[in-house]
Amino acid sequence: MGELDGIYEGAAARRLQLQYRTAGTTISGVSEEQQATIDQLEGELDRYREQEQLVVKTLLAATSHATAIRESARREAELTLRKARAEAEKRKAGAERERDDARNELLRLRRITEQMRSGLSAFLTAQVEELRLETEEEPASGQNQELEAALGSALEGQTARAAEAGLEPASHPRAEVRDGGGHGSSSGSPDALP
Repeated sequence: MGELDGIYEGAAARRLQLQYRTAGTTISGVSEEQQATIDQLEGELDRYREQEQLVVKTLLAATSHATAIRESARREAELTLRKARAEAEKRKAGAERERDDARNELLRLRRITEQMRSGLSAFLTAQVEELRLETEEEPASGQNQELEAALGSALEGQTARAAEAGLEPASHPRAEVRDGGGHGSSSGSPDALP
């Protein structure tokens, strides 16, 4: 077996040498073509790298610009929010002031209404009392007048009878009747008659 191994090894070595020689001539021949391709590819690679740097610079500029726009928008939003809050506070204060003014006006009107109600109540009470007194006095005055008329006619009748009989009429304690106003009666005393 040792010999066979040597034969195989010799054949393999010869094959390798043959492949190396063939490859050597191919490598040196392909090497020039490959060198041209490599140069071309390196040129393209440089162009791609320049484009990549341009894209990176553009991306950085766009990112920077976007950050600036975002920051500007944030500042504007904060300013708008501050203005809106200030306006809301102003309107709230105005509404509270109007509410307080309306409440004060309502209280003032309620006081005036209560004063008017009290004054009107006092006035009406006084007027009702005055009317009550007048209505109490009027019937009494009317009754006094009727009583005076009845007394007067009774006295006149008595005086007339006494005159017919030739007698002097006696003085009557109620010969002078007064009316509600304190004036003398129209009948007067029997002595005052003709």
